[in-house]
Amino acid sequence: MQVTIQLPQAFSVRDDHEFYPIQHLLARMNPQLRVVQVATGVHLNGGCTVFWGLVYREGQSPTKKEVESALREAGFDFAHNVLVQASALWSSQQGPPKK
Repeated sequence: MQVTIQLPQAFSVRDDHEFYPIQHLLARMNPQLRVVQVATGVHLNGGCTVFWGLVYREGQSPTKKEVESALREAGFDFAHNVLVQASALWSSQQGPPKK
């Protein structure tokens, strides 16, 4: 089976411990894929606070605009949430965190 996805791609999980299985799965599918937690907040349709992650290709750190676009497409509510954790992705002083 072959699938094509556009990177970066955002997703949400209820528990931050769910990132490890996703990282493990994606690393087995393609070792160049990286998963990082970028925010905590609610969906546009409400509900409980969730953890937001981002999938991107190693060596191609996403820009702030790309991260925001991926989160917006995934349903991140920018009116009630702030991107604090994602700032490490586009900081010129440090590289993206690896998990």
